[in-house]
Amino acid sequence: MLARGGAMSPYSGLGSTHTALVNRLDSGIIEGYKLANVHEYEISKNPFKRIWRRWFSGPKKLTKMSTASDIVHVTDQEQAGLIPKTGKTVLTIHDLFHLFPSTREGVEIGDQNPGMIRKNDLVRIKQGISRAKLLICVSKYTQQECEMRFPGIPSVWIPHAIDTEAYQIKTQRPDWFGDGTNLLIIGSEEDRKRVDFAVKVCADIDVTLHKIGAESSEDSKKELLNLATKLNCNLNWVGRLEQDEMIAAMQHADALLFPSIAEGFGLPPLEAYASGTVALVADAPAHNEIPLQHHILPINDINAWRDAIANLKDESSEVQKRAAEFSVQRWAEKHKNAYDSLF
Repeated sequence: MLARGGAMSPYSGLGSTHTALVNRLDSGIIEGYKLANVHEYEISKNPFKRIWRRWFSGPKKLTKMSTASDIVHVTDQEQAGLIPKTGKTVLTIHDLFHLFPSTREGVEIGDQNPGMIRKNDLVRIKQGISRAKLLICVSKYTQQECEMRFPGIPSVWIPHAIDTEAYQIKTQRPDWFGDGTNLLIIGSEEDRKRVDFAVKVCADIDVTLHKIGAESSEDSKKELLNLATKLNCNLNWVGRLEQDEMIAAMQHADALLFPSIAEGFGLPPLEAYASGTVALVADAPAHNEIPLQHHILPINDINAWRDAIANLKDESSEVQKRAAEFSVQRWAEKHKNAYDSLF
């Protein structure tokens, strides 16, 4: 049984990885295991109902449903409060920086001052993690942190996977691409994503920076567009794209910029690689585990990023070879071994 709380959009990070796990398990690609059921529910607009479902009715319902399955797999750490007290339970850990806030390079990671409800929620999440029989960590960095914070709980490293062939379909160059160098930055405007750093990198140089992803707020969008105007950065605000449009953008871009200071994994660099496009990535966990070494750049060295942009070349065969190391087939084999370890 796969479980999470409120249903999330498949276009979101956690939502997309949950959906991928559901679809892959349902397809039978994990040898010896099949999908019995999925526990999730529509997110209510009523805050009291959300809390009731998250803290009480959701865990109670899952505990009752879990008796019909050999394994209960909760698909992200934010839903760890669902983990039953008994049985063979697995929890996927994407990151821990929202549970243990910190500051990196002057950027606050996670909520530094959570309110009373969130504090209570964090207690339940951490208790749930401690009940799990196995932690599946999507990065080596997160696995090391889990071993430190939750000693004694078995853990395995299974990075995310993508269908590399899906990113190699034939596409048309987006009509919103300009002449010259076209660069992408993908994600939200959370401070840790450092879209402002990408704007500074592209200031006063002859490139177009396309911002893709559903914006966090109109205010953050306005601030970044104003910053781009002030610094003479040609910033094109694209917003959310459908999957085929995203693949086309990545295939025809000169490079993806990924200056984030903290990621659980960092799918966009891997997706860019699968598309045959270079990803220039900040040397920060855990996305620095994905790229080729010369694509990993100093976190705050603007000149190093500009030099890398100036020296871009076709590396499609090299990056696609690296992306192939994150194939769905390898992912499935690792999940089979992880599930087998519970018996």
